[in-house]
Amino acid sequence: MKVLAATLLALPLGVFSQADKSTSLELKMFNHSQVVVSIDGKQFDACSNFKLNEISAGDHDLKVYKPKQYVNPIDQSISERLVPVYSGEIFIADNKCTSCIINEYHQKEVRIQR
Repeated sequence: MKVLAATLLALPLGVFSQADKSTSLELKMFNHSQVVVSIDGKQFDACSNFKLNEISAGDHDLKVYKPKQYVNPIDQSISERLVPVYSGEIFIADNKCTSCIINEYHQKEVRIQR
């Protein structure tokens, strides 16, 4: 009975101690414009401040696009295309928040926090 009580008391402590050790990626443009982010081939919706939690640590393929609207001069229809902004690899540190800013020269500036 004592073993069961000790296990039930220790289990929440172990779970909550792991809560602050999440691996995440934050990405934004220098001018806070909308971007479409693709990580390892998985594409995410357009947003101005991208954050992905629970990502595995290590090297990842990163592609950043900027959505741009085009108007067809013939029928005035509007279509949206993705213009490539950055393509390369990014290292995600284990149990840290990796922050990435794409600057005006289309280069990444990475900061690892926590």
